[in-house]
Amino acid sequence: MNLITTQLRPMNVVNTIPTNPPTSQYFTTNGGDRVLRCAIYARVSTEMDSQRTSIDNQIDLFRNYAAQNDWEIVEIYTDKQSGTKGNRPGLKTLIEDGKAGKFDVILAKELSRLARNGRLSYELRDICLINNIHIVCLDNSINTITGDVQNFGLFAWLYENESATSSRRNKAAKRTKANRGLFVGSNPPYGYYSENGQLKIREDNTPEIIRRIFREYLDGKGMDSIAKSFTAEKVPTPSQIANKSNSSPLWHATTIKNILNNQHYCGDLVQNRTETVSVTTTKRRILEVDKITIQENTHEPIISKETFQAVKKMLQSRTRTTTAPKKHLFTNVLFCENCQKGMWYKANQKGYRCGGNIKHGDTFCLNRVVIREKELKNTILEDLQELFASIQDEQFIKSLQKRLDQKKVSITNELTKIKNKANKLRTRKKDYLDMYADKIISREELIEYREKIDQDVAELEKSKNEYQEKLEECESENYAIDLGKKLKEVSLLSELTPQVLHSLVNKITCSIDGNLRIHYNFVNPFQET
Repeated sequence: MNLITTQLRPMNVVNTIPTNPPTSQYFTTNGGDRVLRCAIYARVSTEMDSQRTSIDNQIDLFRNYAAQNDWEIVEIYTDKQSGTKGNRPGLKTLIEDGKAGKFDVILAKELSRLARNGRLSYELRDICLINNIHIVCLDNSINTITGDVQNFGLFAWLYENESATSSRRNKAAKRTKANRGLFVGSNPPYGYYSENGQLKIREDNTPEIIRRIFREYLDGKGMDSIAKSFTAEKVPTPSQIANKSNSSPLWHATTIKNILNNQHYCGDLVQNRTETVSVTTTKRRILEVDKITIQENTHEPIISKETFQAVKKMLQSRTRTTTAPKKHLFTNVLFCENCQKGMWYKANQKGYRCGGNIKHGDTFCLNRVVIREKELKNTILEDLQELFASIQDEQFIKSLQKRLDQKKVSITNELTKIKNKANKLRTRKKDYLDMYADKIISREELIEYREKIDQDVAELEKSKNEYQEKLEECESENYAIDLGKKLKEVSLLSELTPQVLHSLVNKITCSIDGNLRIHYNFVNPFQET
């Protein structure tokens, strides 16, 4: 087992939104004749083609309005979700960029486009107030530049109340359709498609996949094994067939279990099993049995009722009643370097294996290395004790400052590289916006490119924070004393304890070749940055 040690310092970042903003003045105006930087926010509720056109129309209106007022459009944010929810990606990016001071005014068609949720409306208002950002709605309901804010509370209440009323009507309409034997779900079950509320069997291989799942389970094959086989064979998953934006090519045991428990496959409709708690949350509650709508023999079955009942009995008999597995020392500490999944302790192999390989097979990850727990404990203890012994050596102390100075140079260089990469990404983001404005790329491509850049910038920001912490540690005059205190307890131990492990080690990664890389919570002067 080869050992390569490096170190990263974890950071805990907490973003807080003040709940009691100053009330002396709603917004301050921008001084001088400086051109206002404008952010556009456009939203529709669904992915329907007609609604996509609505977003384009909204953006055209905003462009004209901004041009009339000589404002500079710096960013366009869009969402295709209900305004009652606050976890919209476009809205979240808008808020983050607003806090970073990237614009002076937000343009929206009406307040309901930003929020149909009273709490969220006030939260947005307070964020804009604290960061000196104006809100302008094209329906003339809200305009903080001219001081038209007196009806903010009224509009916030009206839009949430309107959403609640619409939600009640939609639920009643869906229940009526369900009682008539019509499918009212957003996505039909795997193997079916919906036509005018009627479920019909798809003319592809998905119905055969359903039959195979039931057949193999009855033959004694486990859900994990079935899922792993489908992943290896690259069988399209339910989310891929439904064309979901975040669809995964990986099959999971839970997906197999949901299919085996789905009564739709024997020709019955079972609907209205859950409902949202309120329009302001995505949390759902399970309804009482008497409120569930069941209509039998409403569509052509893919498997027989006899097969479904046989599987149901088998599921009940094979339900595990054993206690939860023991959490081992390196759980949530040891990770596969290849796929970044956690490594699981396997009792039959007396060691840790890549969870990605175990769950999804070689198609997902080729790491089959087994790491013995006892050997890993000894390796870490020996490494820490060697470092502690070095710190006690007078010659080492004399050369320590030189080592730390070298590391400071190396870390500073890395910080410069990170800063340059981030700046290039931000410039590229602005270029994409210009390309979209010139109709060189589509709106979908703009959103895709922007999301990718935002992810890359976030990763760079995380790395920057880690390197800055390491730089501060290198500059500490008490570095040797502080590190000595951290390692003193280790020198007296004959076995690695969970307390010592979690206080000194951030994580450990294992490569396909079995090389271990230990990421410590402190700067190790022996190692390269």
